[in-house]
Amino acid sequence: MSFDATEERFRKQMTGIQDVVGTSVRAWNDLIATSADMAYDVVLKNWNYSRSLCGSAEQAVADAISTQSRLAKEMMQVWQDYATHVQEIVGKTAK
Repeated sequence: MSFDATEERFRKQMTGIQDVVGTSVRAWNDLIATSADMAYDVVLKNWNYSRSLCGSAEQAVADAISTQSRLAKEMMQVWQDYATHVQEIVGKTAK
């Protein structure tokens, strides 16, 4: 086998190896880019979910406080009406 034939065979093998390595590098590059995009998407979705959840929790607390305030006012009115009626009843029986 001559030197030229050996060199040609070596070049063909190297060309094949270069194609395989190039394809592999492009595949890894695509994988890394896709993984990074997915990771950022997941982080952003989790952030938005957390903000939404916090907003919902804050709204629930605000609603609970508002309801408790209204209930306390209504109960105070009931108590005042009761106290007024008791005084009227006591006043009528004392006469």
